[in-house]
Amino acid sequence: MTIACATHFSDSSNDAVRVAGQLALRTSERLVLATVLPMLQFSDALGGKQEAEILRRLEATAVPIRARGVKVETLVVHGSLDLALRRLCEVTGAHLLLVGDSHRPYSSFFGTAAERLAWELTVPILLVRSALPFDAWSRGEGPLKVMLAIDHSWSSALARDWMASLAEYGAIDLVATHVWSPSQEYARRGIASSVHERDHDALAEQLRTETEAALRVLPNNVAHRIHLEIGHGHIAALLIEVAARERVDLVVLGTHLKRACSGC
Repeated sequence: MTIACATHFSDSSNDAVRVAGQLALRTSERLVLATVLPMLQFSDALGGKQEAEILRRLEATAVPIRARGVKVETLVVHGSLDLALRRLCEVTGAHLLLVGDSHRPYSSFFGTAAERLAWELTVPILLVRSALPFDAWSRGEGPLKVMLAIDHSWSSALARDWMASLAEYGAIDLVATHVWSPSQEYARRGIASSVHERDHDALAEQLRTETEAALRVLPNNVAHRIHLEIGHGHIAALLIEVAARERVDLVVLGTHLKRACSGC
């Protein structure tokens, strides 16, 4: 099994490398450290010298990780960030990609770097904003607090299933969060809408039961509870509010694009 981590040597990237090393050590996986060079830079007359310098920095980054017993490989890949990292995961067989939160999309003009990666990749992406929450967890000193955004979609099921893979690295304290709209839920079930609060309560209980059933596949080291939230408008913003209230370390959600899920 292989973990990939993309770095451009910023503080954020260094945190991603740190977490990647901890995870690889925990399960004795191979770690591939890579940097993306935009094609224009690579084709420049100084491109060869630049690549050699980046490889030197990658090797220096790998030294302390190797000293802990992790098998580390270093690579420079070329092109736009999203396509280059997709190829990296395909070639190395990586089942997880870690990146820092300050990656730029380079030659991609549409969407943020995270959005472009979610569009192109078919493996889970772990966007690391800070290594601190992962330190004690990777040492087995406590659970990682995770919020899983869950609904009735296939992408949500993929994100849920990935929780089992994440749990291989350590115990998880999970809050499964479903932001739902009564009117939309009535329509989805093909039943008449109601304005009575008691009917909403009955529907919420059905949602809770269905969500509980969906979570039964999770391993024993994932302690979970369910949070239902009635909400309207931009669901992502509502999920961020819930995550802040819950003080979670990681948010996991599926994408409605290819087959990837992401955590941040």
